[in-house]
Amino acid sequence: MDDEFSVNCPYCGEQTQIYVEPDVTGTFVQDCEVCCNPWRVRVVGRGQSRSVDIARADGSE
Repeated sequence: MDDEFSVNCPYCGEQTQIYVEPDVTGTFVQDCEVCCNPWRVRVVGRGQSRSVDIARADGSE
């Protein structure tokens, strides 16, 4: 099972890897390691079918 996801920052466009604990679902905020802007990270699904959606978390969404 892969707990690392490749994502693109919605601010700077930089591609990076994020690790999401296997038991995490729902939404949380995480800062971009490159530009430090906040992301809204949404984790859906379980096991092999988990997916991650990244969006801005600055109130503009």
